[in-house]
Amino acid sequence: MADMPSLSFERIADSYDATRGGEERGALFASGIRPWLPGPGPILEVGVGTGAVALALQGTGLDVLGVDLSPAMLAKAAQRLGSRVAVADVHRLPIAAGSMAGAYATWVLHVVADPGAVLAEVARVLRPGGAFVAILSTPTELVTDVDRLLREMQARLRGERADTPERIISVAAAGGLELAGRADIANEVHGTVPSEVVERIYERTYSVLWDLDDATWRAEVEPTVAALRALPDPDRARVHQDRYPLLAFKLPAAGL
Repeated sequence: MADMPSLSFERIADSYDATRGGEERGALFASGIRPWLPGPGPILEVGVGTGAVALALQGTGLDVLGVDLSPAMLAKAAQRLGSRVAVADVHRLPIAAGSMAGAYATWVLHVVADPGAVLAEVARVLRPGGAFVAILSTPTELVTDVDRLLREMQARLRGERADTPERIISVAAAGGLELAGRADIANEVHGTVPSEVVERIYERTYSVLWDLDDATWRAEVEPTVAALRALPDPDRARVHQDRYPLLAFKLPAAGL
């Protein structure tokens, strides 16, 4: 994995909330995460981004702090969370062992260089009996023609980065985290318009497109664009609600 560094979202910090749902999506994700986290004690967000999820969880009384690779994203997060954020590589957390009551990550494990190393770090900083919650990035069901084409392209381009539940459960176990539960978490209801998705592709809104070479673009992206343009009613919104896998883990208590 050495040739697949973690992706920083520095380049799209100014447009991230507008293209990824902002505080509305943050609140929805927080409502799914909250029941799996303990009440007292500090909670770490791994890849806090602009702080939209952390803000909602703070509103429930949790003491949330966050780390991220991107200073520009953290500048946005600091507007929401104040000084509770720091620049850090999540493979080497600047946090004392056994100091966190819980941790979580939303749409992060597919953009880190080594999910296994990240989850081992999470296990290191958790207290015995502590909880970790991950929301994965690929919907559990592809419900529209646009979704199927876009997600199939993304899956091909991600390759080893794909954050399937099976893979994350496996690497979490290797790092010492036991699966405690799983669920689906609903996204906001939204409309996906084929012609607008084509525009986003050419604007390279999706992180999987940022660093593609020309040959890969021709082989993987152009056929998807052609298929999107060929869909019936390309300017009609497909209204739907995505659901994403949520995995909850526990660090075994000492002596167990």
